[in-house]
Amino acid sequence: MEENKLEVVKPEFNGEIQVKIKSVGEIESNMKEVKGYVQELNNYYKNVIFTEETLQQAKEEKAKVNKFKAQVADYRKNIIAEYNKPIKTFDDTAKETEKLLTETYNTINSQVANFENEQKKKKEQQIKDYFEEYKIANNIDFVVYEQAKINVTLTASIKSLKEQAKAFIDEVVDDLKLIETQECKEEILVEYKQNLNVSKSIQDVANRHKLLEEEKRRKEELKEKLVQQMSEEANRAIEVKKTQEILQAPKVEEKEERFTMNFKVKNETKPRLRLIKKFLEDGGYDYE
Repeated sequence: MEENKLEVVKPEFNGEIQVKIKSVGEIESNMKEVKGYVQELNNYYKNVIFTEETLQQAKEEKAKVNKFKAQVADYRKNIIAEYNKPIKTFDDTAKETEKLLTETYNTINSQVANFENEQKKKKEQQIKDYFEEYKIANNIDFVVYEQAKINVTLTASIKSLKEQAKAFIDEVVDDLKLIETQECKEEILVEYKQNLNVSKSIQDVANRHKLLEEEKRRKEELKEKLVQQMSEEANRAIEVKKTQEILQAPKVEEKEERFTMNFKVKNETKPRLRLIKKFLEDGGYDYE
């Protein structure tokens, strides 16, 4: 806590808190006597039977009893209120004192917290500076202090905190050495800079290459299948064309060799000769 230029004298309370009841207030009253009277009155009316002649008297007695009850209640409330005045005064004073003590505690607590936060900031800045220096010394340019997740507390020593920063950078250096031995190191490095998880980066790249190879193989198989299909369709088209050419080719009529035959019909009747003539005509024969 910083001291002001003017000397501030802290008030002291060397005594003990003392609170005691000097005496229990005595209330002078004849309430017990009144209670006895009321008890006797109650018993009296339990044994009285009202008639038509005494009904008016009963109503008057009822009003008197109710009025008497109101008087007792008023005395009770007034006496209790007066009796509670010093208690209320003490209660209010005590609560105000407790409130002031809470404010005092909060004032001290706030100053302590501010001081501790300043100390913590100074300590954390030392660790940040060390982190940056060690990072540059190891040619690392893609990590930041926050990724190390170093928990800086007032109780932690500077040495232990620097060891945490060093361990983080050393692990990154080891990971980079491992990445250098990998086949696809450039791709793995890109992944690693995003997640700082070397095993996951290697596996992610391997899985990606596997998927790419599978996709490439699938496309090649599809291409081969398409080429084969096109070849089969082309062959079928050629066959169809050949068939169509054969079917559409003009037919060449073969000329039959023609002969002449001479014959003579003998000893026939005219009707039969006419039949022979008709046969020759109907058949398209060239005859003389």
